Amino acid sequence: MFQYSKRMSKLQVIDMLNHGLNWLKIAGIAPTVADAAQIINKAPRTLEAYRAKSDPRQIGADDLLKIFAEAIWTFSQLPADPIMPITVFDESGQPVVRVHSVHSAAFIADAKRGTGYYEINDGVYVPYYLRDLPERTRRKSRLRRLMFSKAVNCDQACKALECCEYALVAMMIDAPLVDVAAPDEKGLRVLEAMATAAMGEAA
Repeated sequence: MFQYSKRMSKLQVIDMLNHGLNWLKIAGIAPTVADAAQIINKAPRTLEAYRAKSDPRQIGADDLLKIFAEAIWTFSQLPADPIMPITVFDESGQPVVRVHSVHSAAFIADAKRGTGYYEINDGVYVPYYLRDLPERTRRKSRLRRLMFSKAVNCDQACKALECCEYALVAMMIDAPLVDVAAPDEKGLRVLEAMATAAMGEAA
């Protein structure tokens, strides 16, 4: 697990990138750097440069999020016949995918422009503590919905949460891939107020 801080150094970003690449391997999506490079539409040598401590180039936060999102999408569907199946729907109510984790379901639903949702399949007994998202996950979800819906932009989010863009990505990723940070309540409320005000002006 990479070391998290609100202002991530180059070495921390490299560690975070390697962590994401390891999850791509675990999920069977991208066993090689060349496979992973295709996910972000970069040449393999460019991705290798991002991983090199001596190279000044650094992966963009958007590309880093793409790597984690791809890992979440595939890993969440393993096994193919989950004990606790959860269906994710898009904003129009169309089923998107069936997954095994509420954490992954929440991420995928939020990624649907912040308007998706999920349901635990009927007939499956699930203890209460597995049905309800932990507080830190709910805060991560609120941040994702703001970001994926474009209700606020990266600069606004980083200012409100007093973090860099890479820490912002870490705050959006949840267990089991990353569970090291969650946005604070005060910053989230500032962003939600900004989003509400922007919607009012648009109307």
